[in-house]
Amino acid sequence: MNWQEYLNNPVIYSLLNILGIIVVSGVVYKILHFLLNHYGRRLVEKTKTKLDDEILNFLLRFLFRIVVIIALYFIGEELSVFSGERVFFFFQKILYVIVVLVITSLIVRLLNMIISYSLERESARSGSELQKDFGLLIQRVIQIVLFLIAVITILTYFKIDVKGLIATLGVGSLAIALAAQDTLSNMIAGFVIMIDRPFRVGDRIKTPNDVVGEVFEIGLRSMKLLDFEKNLHVIPNSEIVKSEIINYSYPNPEVRVRIDVGVAYGSDLKKVKEVVLAVCRKHPLVIENPEPQVFFVNFGESSLDLMCVSYVQHYKDSWVTGEELRMNIYQAFKENGIEIPFPQQVVHLQKDAE
Repeated sequence: MNWQEYLNNPVIYSLLNILGIIVVSGVVYKILHFLLNHYGRRLVEKTKTKLDDEILNFLLRFLFRIVVIIALYFIGEELSVFSGERVFFFFQKILYVIVVLVITSLIVRLLNMIISYSLERESARSGSELQKDFGLLIQRVIQIVLFLIAVITILTYFKIDVKGLIATLGVGSLAIALAAQDTLSNMIAGFVIMIDRPFRVGDRIKTPNDVVGEVFEIGLRSMKLLDFEKNLHVIPNSEIVKSEIINYSYPNPEVRVRIDVGVAYGSDLKKVKEVVLAVCRKHPLVIENPEPQVFFVNFGESSLDLMCVSYVQHYKDSWVTGEELRMNIYQAFKENGIEIPFPQQVVHLQKDAE
């Protein structure tokens, strides 16, 4: 039997075609892998982000699956010579399912990489735990939604009515949403807090019920606040979003230290202000800009009232600095003969005319 007779044999011809498809697929895979790994690598190295490097590495790993699927499609046509049209038709159906699942998996992984990278950058920028609290949740939701779409696509391809399934999923989703309304509300509010960033972990804030403390944790359901007595207040995120919050740390952690002091009537106010300013300027934690200032604010019942305003670099230093300034001012007044009067009243006694 010569070569012409071999080629005229449909079985041998199909086997040669299958062998050619395998060889061509291998060559195409090598070429694409080289182009992506060589030229694609050069391109992504010019950027500052690591996201494109991760996507390139993922595509290099996924490239083999894509080439194999395309090769299997053409091989399936050649196998119809051996198995008949019915088996080939069944093979196409199975291959379609594999293609849909592979493409869905590709999209899910790419989206997860993009979301993880974005949340990590936002977490690093804001100092929050956005990736920890929301990363896994968002990825799971995307994964469930995309695979549901893939299942519906496959069922539609097999001419299976999916209207009932969609209606059931809709009713089930509504029931779950109603049952977990408070939880979902807190989760959405937590996501808004982390995106809007009205406060960060470590900030000192004041809540509407006059609780002052440091933000200990911003969670998926609630925000935890640590007050000065080391009590931990757990506040639902939905309540925080609806309320007015005073942030003592934003946009910068500098905070004012206010000292109220009264001196006796007849005191030299110019000298008093100089003494108080000198005490403030000598303190190591008081910053120069804005500089300390002293104001004469009121004629009191027993004293001339002054207010000293100075600033420290961080709100954590305000209490200690305020105490030390009061002690130093008191000592400076004693050294300079400045009197801090006691509360006093003048009583006039009138003798009866008799």
